[in-house]
Amino acid sequence: MAVTKKSVIESMEKLGVYKAEFDPAIERYVKLSKEYATLYAKHVKEGYRCEVITPSGVKKAPIVATLEVLRRDILKAENELGLTPAGLLKIQENAFKKAKNSKKDSLI
Repeated sequence: MAVTKKSVIESMEKLGVYKAEFDPAIERYVKLSKEYATLYAKHVKEGYRCEVITPSGVKKAPIVATLEVLRRDILKAENELGLTPAGLLKIQENAFKKAKNSKKDSLI
């Protein structure tokens, strides 16, 4: 599924954490996600080549290093937007707490 600004806003609204002030961060997150998808598709097309041979020895392929950085940046953005459990907890401390029912409510 492609990440779009609309889909991110909808997810954030469902979680109750969306504010219009987050739009620039959402746009950056969407751009990172699209860049990652493009590079990952290229990596797959090239046969998942993870290492390259250089005069000084075998090294990690540049595309793999870039994908790792993008993954880390995407996860950081998701956390900041409240799109992961850890990120949601930072925004809403009671996000996963169950509402306590009184004994009176349970009898009704």
